[in-house]
Formats: sequence, structure tokens, C-alpha cells
Amino acid sequence: MRFCLIGKNPDYVLAYRGSLIRAALARGHEVHAITADTSRRAAARLADAGVSLHMIPLHGATSNPISDLRTMRAMTRTLRAVRPDAVFCYNPKPVAYGPRAARRAGVRRVAAMVTGLGYSFTGSGVKRALVRSVATRLYRRSLRACDAVFFQNKDDLATATRRGIVAATPAMQGRPTKSPRVIMVAGSGVDLDRFASAPLPPPPTVRFLMIARIIRDKGAVEFVDACRLVKQRVPHATFAILGGQDDNPTAVPQRDIERWKREGVVELVGEVDDVRPELARCTVFVLPSHREGTSKVMLEAMSVGRAIITTDTIGCREPVSRGVNGLLVPVQDADALAKAMIELAQDRPRVESMAAESRRIAEQRYDARKVDAAILDALGL
Repeated sequence: MRFCLIGKNPDYVLAYRGSLIRAALARGHEVHAITADTSRRAAARLADAGVSLHMIPLHGATSNPISDLRTMRAMTRTLRAVRPDAVFCYNPKPVAYGPRAARRAGVRRVAAMVTGLGYSFTGSGVKRALVRSVATRLYRRSLRACDAVFFQNKDDLATATRRGIVAATPAMQGRPTKSPRVIMVAGSGVDLDRFASAPLPPPPTVRFLMIARIIRDKGAVEFVDACRLVKQRVPHATFAILGGQDDNPTAVPQRDIERWKREGVVELVGEVDDVRPELARCTVFVLPSHREGTSKVMLEAMSVGRAIITTDTIGCREPVSRGVNGLLVPVQDADALAKAMIELAQDRPRVESMAAESRRIAEQRYDARKVDAAILDALGL
């Protein structure tokens, strides 16, 4: 059968959906991906992985109705040309438009994954309220075109239910045949073999790593502020952010990024094809995000065997057992984040214990094979 994924960034298809693609290919299916325009390198990597790539105009951060209409039409045309048996959508804009485009193209089986309600459902103010209202209407119409909708945490599901995006039960909509099946999964899971346990760097090395787009909603500003404070108490500690800039509305301005580079406290690694070497180099993984679905990079860090410091918020706290495999800090609190980083920098035995627990939790709860099987089974693949 022919299986098609729709996501925003072609560079992240293998990083975030690689195990799903391999599972589909192993079951004998043909795999296609629809994404935004990409570089030849990304296209070549997907081709080597056995994926046929189709590129369309797809800009995740815009809310221009004309641009969005163009995106939906392009999705529909491409799907009619590909003629897949099943479609799986992820990332906000593909989820908002992909399922309806799939139905218009005559696709029989459609599913979507809410990987986090993101910018539209975080923060306050008039602008965010307006974006939230528009996103709610889009999601409501789109997800009703699905056979199944996957959520990565109970908080996002509760928000979606409260706003009428999905029904708590089919009877709530009064149209049982039109209500998608809601399925909870453990994030996108993690490939336990690919992200094998790696030994911690030997002491006295203390390296803190954040992997995320350089945007405010991921906590990039708090991380840099905290690193300045930690450096004063733990001079030998090093810090790095792995990730690129983004068109998200909360993107950190270029002038601030240049200032961070000149300051030199935090190494800005940029984007890489393989995060595993950087995970192996770090002592503690840090993600001070304001909200997630379930962070895949956090699961990868856990699978490699690293202590976690993250925020006590939706999508971040779920994989962390407080004091067991990591520490939780308040959102947007650089001082508390610095305190937690200093605490682990000065307690190597605790870091080692947390690292071992992270791997154990990843094995027990976040095996990607279970998530991939749930997606393919729901689509009849």
C-alpha cells in the first residue's frame, strides 16, 4: 500500500519520523512525504531512506489566508497525483489543512498527530488570543476529517476537548461516524537502538546541552541567562545550544544571537544531521521549554542515558520523574534553572544515577516501535 506523511520541515522528516518510515517499509508499504521546499541534500537523504519526496509551498509561521489557501490546494493536487492509501499528518499547519486536503483528494484513511498545541495555545495578549481562536476553528474542522487523532499528553487532549476541537466521546458531537478515534501515545517515541546508551563524559567535564530551535517559547533566553549564572559558580562548566533559527513568531532576534556569539558563554552549534555525537558529549540535557507535546529530543537524551532538567509544564514534565531521572523548574525562571544546573554540576553520583534511570524509563515507556505500530495499525497498514 502507499503511505504518505505530511510535515513541515523536510530536514526533520528522518529525525522525527525515521522509525515510522522504517516500520512502514518493513511492512512492505511504499512511503511518500509532502513537505515544504528543501535543499538537495535533504531530498537526497530521504531518497536514500526509500522515501519519495514531494515539495509544496508550506510556511508554518504565516497566518495569511491567501497563502494558506494556496498551501491547501497544493496539498490536494499533490495527494491526487500520489494517490496514497493512507495519510499521516503532523506539525501544526499540516494538521490544520492536511486531513481536509486528503479527503478532497479521495484518500480513504487519514490520521493526524497533535505534537503540541504550540504557539497558538501558549502565552496571553490580544494577538495570541486571536491566533488561538483561528487555530481552534481550523483544528476543529480538520480533525473531524480524520479517522484517528493521536495526542502526546493529557493536557493537550483536555484543551482540545474543552475547546470542542475533538469530542470526549463520539456522542458529544452527535455524529458518531464523523468523530475521529482519539489515541494517546508516548510522544513520538524513541528508537532505543539508534539512540543507544552512551557513557557519561569523564569528570571533571560538566557540559549542559539544549537541543531546540532558537525561539523564546523553547526557553532559549532563559537557558542563556542561566548559563551566565552557572559559569560564575562552576567555571569549568560548558554550555551549548544545538538548533537553528526559525520563522516562529517568538524567534530570538538575530542581534541577540550575535551578542550571544560574541559573549561566548554558550556555544551555538547550529543544526546537524545527527544529534547523537552532541548528546554523547553532554553531561546533562536541558530543555526549559514553555510547552511541548512530548519532546522527542528529550526522549532521545533519556535513551542515550542523560539526566534531564526541564520545566514543570505541559509536555515537558511527563517523561521526568522528579528527583529520579531529572529536575523540574518553573517556566521562564532563569534563576531556578541555574540553581538546578549548579546542583547537578556539583553532584556527579546523582547525575550518574539519574542517567541510568533515564535509560530505564525510555526503555519501559517510550519505545518508538509501540508508537509506530499504533499509527500504522490505526491506518490499516
